Amino acid sequence: MKKKLKDRILIVDDEPQINKMLVANFSDKYDTDTAESVKEAEKKITAGKYALVITDMSMEGQNGLDVIRLVKAKSPQTMVLMITGYSSVEDAVNALRLGAEDYVQKPLDLARFNVTVKNVIEKFHQSRQLNKIQRLFELEKASRAVLESENIGRSMPEILKMILGMFKADSGSVMLFDKSSGQLVVSAAEGISPDIKASIRVSSGDKISGWAVKHNRALLLDSNSGKSRKMFKNYEPRSEIKSSLVVPLAIRGKLLGVLNLNILSGLKRFTEEDLDIITIFSFSLALSIENARYKNELVENNEQLKEIDKLKTELISNVSHELMTPLTAVKGSLDLLLYYTAETPEASKKLLAIIKNNLERQIKLVAELLEFSKLEANKIKIEKTSVDAAGLLREAAEELSSLVKKSGLELKFGFPDKPQLLNADPNRVKQVLINLIANAIKFTAKGYIELSLEGKTESVIFSVKDTGCGIPGEAKEKIFERFYRVDNPVTRNTPGFGLGLPLSKAIIEAHGGKIWVESEEGKGSVFYFMLPR
Repeated sequence: MKKKLKDRILIVDDEPQINKMLVANFSDKYDTDTAESVKEAEKKITAGKYALVITDMSMEGQNGLDVIRLVKAKSPQTMVLMITGYSSVEDAVNALRLGAEDYVQKPLDLARFNVTVKNVIEKFHQSRQLNKIQRLFELEKASRAVLESENIGRSMPEILKMILGMFKADSGSVMLFDKSSGQLVVSAAEGISPDIKASIRVSSGDKISGWAVKHNRALLLDSNSGKSRKMFKNYEPRSEIKSSLVVPLAIRGKLLGVLNLNILSGLKRFTEEDLDIITIFSFSLALSIENARYKNELVENNEQLKEIDKLKTELISNVSHELMTPLTAVKGSLDLLLYYTAETPEASKKLLAIIKNNLERQIKLVAELLEFSKLEANKIKIEKTSVDAAGLLREAAEELSSLVKKSGLELKFGFPDKPQLLNADPNRVKQVLINLIANAIKFTAKGYIELSLEGKTESVIFSVKDTGCGIPGEAKEKIFERFYRVDNPVTRNTPGFGLGLPLSKAIIEAHGGKIWVESEEGKGSVFYFMLPR
């Protein structure tokens, strides 16, 4: 059976004999400590927890009223009993006004004094129990408010303010795991500047928050304790924080983040009771966060399903139209070829050329669809090797030389003198270049196409510039989306599914690079893509 702990009493009196006498008097019933000055009392009250402080009114330097102020600032639940050898009504009134429970005169009648002390100790326990009930009631209301929140993300700042109020904290934060980085980032904060808030990122096991999450342990920390420096990795103490509560947010064993509360004033501290209550509350907060995440994921999945359904409809429509057009041309040409006799070989050749061109067109469309299916299944393979970027650009231009010549456009080059070596998949990079150059030819009626290369320390930037029709402002953000095609006379008469640029984007990003466009309608376009060395 667990042994019941004695209530603790601190006696503050500058007369050692009085202290010794009271210690002997209380030795059987209470755990008694002494202090012979207000300064000594301050240290003990800060470090320990007392049910009752018994203080003399008159002491050298400071007096009993200073002790009352000290107790009420650092340990508000602790009771205070004043004793004095002077019968001053004013002192009694001041003592009671500051929060003392009673006022006893010297010389002490120990029998009556012990009864008074017993009554004050009982009041202490009743007060603590009442306070706990009140706080649990507040906790129940706060938990209900959190669980009923329509949008936990938007409500988080207000929820944090409510928690700070409940625990009389000066600052705090809610940090949640960011899926992309795997780090804790600030979701809501009070008493922290926006710049600092945005820069805070904590890995699991790092600093106090990361340690609490990694070990799934709630912490009560005091600035006076030296253990903080030893326990926590990369810990940087903040002198303004005097007391902290750090509580992991977890639900069904899944860690979501951490709740931090801080006291900045040196006059008060968090208690073990605070830690117990905030730990209970953290479950409600974690449950709400997890529910909100499930809800958001359901909404996102629903939107993705709608987008997939829309894309499927567009794909079927595009496939039907694009594949039917060359098939119709092939069928018509074959019908005519069967109609003509061998006496008209020239007409037969023209029809066969039409059949050949349309079959090639269809093969290209099917190949584009197959590439896109690989992209959707994340099956595009990137096989990197050391390659000269300028050589890739020349090869791509060479493969399209007949198309450039036929278009009547001038082809310009802008290369650095020395080789620009890359670690990249040459076939895939050339595929992107061919697509961009072919597009430039397709959308440029007159003028020129310029292929350039810029070597930087850690990357190489390719560019394909044309003097064509350009891209409308609203379309520049969409041209890299699947199945999107700018609506103009050229695209209406040109086959394709609108997959070339999305495929190019996927290839470049698979290399760790990026692709973008600068364009003004009627004034041409410049497509850039960057590949890391």
